[in-house]
Amino acid sequence: MTRTILHIDMDAFFVSVEETLDPSLCGKPVVVGGDPNGRGVVAAASYAARRFGIHSAMPVAAARRLCPDAIFLRGSHRRYSEMSEQIFRIMEQYSPSVEPMSLDEAYLDLTGCELLHGPTLNTAERIRDKIKDTVGINASIGIASNKLIAKIASGYAKPSGMLWIPEGKERRFLAPLPIGSLPGVGPKGGKQLQRMGIRTVNDLTNLPRQLLEDAFQKWGTALYLKARGVCHSEVEGRSDARSISRETTFEEDTLDLEFLESALSYLVEKASAQLREDAWGARCISLKLRYSDFQTVTRSQTLDEATNEDYVIYQTTANLLRCQLNQRRTRIRLIGVALTRLGMPGPVQADLFAALDPRQWDQLYQGIDRIRDKYGFHSILRGRTAIQRDLQIKAKTRDSEK
Repeated sequence: MTRTILHIDMDAFFVSVEETLDPSLCGKPVVVGGDPNGRGVVAAASYAARRFGIHSAMPVAAARRLCPDAIFLRGSHRRYSEMSEQIFRIMEQYSPSVEPMSLDEAYLDLTGCELLHGPTLNTAERIRDKIKDTVGINASIGIASNKLIAKIASGYAKPSGMLWIPEGKERRFLAPLPIGSLPGVGPKGGKQLQRMGIRTVNDLTNLPRQLLEDAFQKWGTALYLKARGVCHSEVEGRSDARSISRETTFEEDTLDLEFLESALSYLVEKASAQLREDAWGARCISLKLRYSDFQTVTRSQTLDEATNEDYVIYQTTANLLRCQLNQRRTRIRLIGVALTRLGMPGPVQADLFAALDPRQWDQLYQGIDRIRDKYGFHSILRGRTAIQRDLQIKAKTRDSEK
């Protein structure tokens, strides 16, 4: 059976949420990210801001130089998550197979749903219109027989459009596109290919598979298949694809291990609390670091059992942090933690502290969560986490004195 896959991507999602909450922002250059007078990177930019050359992942300071009159907003992860959840619930009214890729994009498998919902294009249009009418956010939709082509198509459908690539037309669609249109081909990889004379996807299809594999190993195999529109990846349900992550960008790049561990402890406490609230545990624990030269690395460890315990997750990420610092002593500007491969938490480890048995650990975490629900997250913190809070308070005091 020919598959019918939709890639639904919100247009400038974070900015669109801010415009929905404050209509006076519509049509203006709006940037969501860090403090324009401090650190951070652009999370999203309105189309008006993009005309000045501002784009996602750009340092906020650089965005300020390009457009001094832009409106800079820190944003709210809570508001964006709430809007995102509303959007995903709309998608799930049309198919049980919805795979979120981030807060603002997802794959939806409509295969076999034509008898229930009618023609595919009509269904896609209803989904797009319902998202707009219910949440106030514009969405672009790519439609194809696999995830790869659907994702590329949605990019060419922006803003607020739809593009359907029928089965059998994948290579014709891809041929004239610039090589950077293929997912996974970034600036560095694009330059490597251009040095080989590869500028379009059609150029890439003229290279033998063996040559690509000799030059780029596994990436070469992936390039060979992508250039031909081949993708066998299935759309996974939300329970399989979901993840929880937290990260922070520092005001100043640092190699202070105590400060880094304190920041990590805070992020872990936030992420673990979310896990417990959703009754999940995580098996895969990942650490994300961005250095002062903007190089970003991710290191992961998979546990035998899913867990939502702060201590286990912190110890795992702290070990990954120390190992990475031993390999590269470069100042760090961003640190983050991601929890994936979610499932039912396994048995609580009994040997962390001899004073408490597993049931007491469970009761302890339940008590902590109840206190936070009533008095706020910062009402009870680990000592290591409180170090960062105290440093932040001192920094704000110094700033106010100036």
